[in-house]
Amino acid sequence: MKVIIDGVEYVPAAKILTDKGLLDALEVRFDSDAGDNLTVRDYLRVLLETLWEKGEGFSGKCPFGNSGWEYDLYRPLIAAGFVSGKLDDDGFVEHVDKGEADPYVFKLILAAFYGVSQV
Repeated sequence: MKVIIDGVEYVPAAKILTDKGLLDALEVRFDSDAGDNLTVRDYLRVLLETLWEKGEGFSGKCPFGNSGWEYDLYRPLIAAGFVSGKLDDDGFVEHVDKGEADPYVFKLILAAFYGVSQV
């Protein structure tokens, strides 16, 4: 059943993205405090599982025991060229354009849940 009120569809469906490069980004592998040899898709899943498991005890600052956990995800995305930034000689994030990286991660989350359209 489709319900439209004043031109708005309820429950609004999630936007299906068309950027097939998102699927490639979801398969980038890396090591982090969440686990070794995880894909970006796995990392997002483990993050959600940790949130659900810990409930009210979930720490947005340290979900995997350390702060700066979002940099665990920025690092492989920068290294693979999906977002702008720079890694230092040890492979740690020296700079990341959060204005680009965070919206890209939001797109990755949508793509992980809903896939991408072939259109």
